[in-house]
Amino acid sequence: MLKLSKLGKKSGTQPLTSLTKGLKLLVFLRDASRPMSLTEISRDLRLNKVSALRILLTLEQHRFVERDPRDKKYKIGSNAFYVGSGFIAGNKREKILKAMANLVDKLKHTITLGVLDGASVMFIERVDGTERVKVTVDIGSRLPAYSSAAGRALLAGLSDAEVIERLKGVRFNSTSNYRPKSLKDVLIVIEKARESGFAVNNEDSTPGLIAVAVPIKNETGNHVAALGAAFPAGYLKNKEEQKAVAAILQKAADQISSFGVHSLREFPNVVG
Repeated sequence: MLKLSKLGKKSGTQPLTSLTKGLKLLVFLRDASRPMSLTEISRDLRLNKVSALRILLTLEQHRFVERDPRDKKYKIGSNAFYVGSGFIAGNKREKILKAMANLVDKLKHTITLGVLDGASVMFIERVDGTERVKVTVDIGSRLPAYSSAAGRALLAGLSDAEVIERLKGVRFNSTSNYRPKSLKDVLIVIEKARESGFAVNNEDSTPGLIAVAVPIKNETGNHVAALGAAFPAGYLKNKEEQKAVAAILQKAADQISSFGVHSLREFPNVVG
């Protein structure tokens, strides 16, 4: 297959400069550890502000970037995830989905796979449960990491300092029963997840939902994703039942780790 540069010479055409700038901007936002302002983007990419703003407005219109209405900063949008999910890394997705389907056979309820996305957890895969009453989660949707089981399982793999840095500036305006007063309250919950090896969300992120999640680790022990089971509220009424579900999830998480998961880029539905 001809490279883009060779194609231009051979056909007499050249790559679109504006599209090249837009793609570079997307990669820049993907690699950034936090949302970026127009000034930062234009400076770091050496674009004048007018050009950078026009590119951002176009990408925002098509949901490839999102702008926070409060601080006007930009981050990767949902359509970037949608396009990135078309890239399948070998047969890992098939293996992961099979492992998740096996969990549904055992637990009868929805199984999810999530990754950290800034201060949120983003769900990149889902296999629905088989019970008449079940919880479902939209692929590509996000929940606050501090209040969700998957998010807590992932945050538990970070140091307290890293958790504080990641959640710095987050407003704890939960619509559920869980309303931490400060980051200190969140760190107490994260420490419990570290000690037990799994995290629980008992209507903390969403009314009517209880979830258990465990981390999927790479060979160095980093938490690169979280495997979760979501149940209608009223299930898993005690700690022993939660531990039993966590043990089943952990076996599947270890199996997924054995597929050779080294980083977020190893997961087929993660952009980057």
